[in-house]
Amino acid sequence: MNAIGYMLYDLLRQNWALLLVLGLLVGSWLFLRTPADDLSVEAFRQEIRGGRPVAVEFFSNT
Repeated sequence: MNAIGYMLYDLLRQNWALLLVLGLLVGSWLFLRTPADDLSVEAFRQEIRGGRPVAVEFFSNT
């Protein structure tokens, strides 16, 4: 193994708990996030005029 390999091994060996927690946080975010809906204007109109109650949420990232 070369010097970089030993450095990476030592980094993983010393920080395994932190890396595990960060990995769990990233994994839970990916598992629990709500994906965005790609809804066209016509599909939106059909959805709100379909005769069923619909919750509409507006979000602005600015």
